[in-house]
Amino acid sequence: MGDKQGDEPSRFDGYERTIEFRLILGIARALREEFGVGIDSHPGGEGNEAGTVNRAYRAAVNVIVGEVVPSDEMPGAMTRMLRGATLRRLAELDVARYTAERVLDSEAGLGDRWLAYLVLAPASLIDEIIAT
Repeated sequence: MGDKQGDEPSRFDGYERTIEFRLILGIARALREEFGVGIDSHPGGEGNEAGTVNRAYRAAVNVIVGEVVPSDEMPGAMTRMLRGATLRRLAELDVARYTAERVLDSEAGLGDRWLAYLVLAPASLIDEIIAT
């Protein structure tokens, strides 16, 4: 599952144009629409587990990415995919690229949990995060 054969290019190359990337964006959008502002997507922290929706979303992304990326590239590939999805979400909300990068890097210690939180968060929460 997910292992490349020989010289076959990884479908992760140019990932923003892939169906997998669109699936990851679509799942995040569907979860935001389903749960609204009450979405349990918090990223957790030291000694605290991330919210249920955050964990479920990352599990789905893991499966999707695992189908197209060699297993030894998985951790980095999943982070790149989540980072790209988060940047796309923030761009849709008209967040300037510099501000978006600052927000993404503001809780780097939380890793993929922070990226999932941002891509799942309602627009009002993103506004609050940017304002701090």
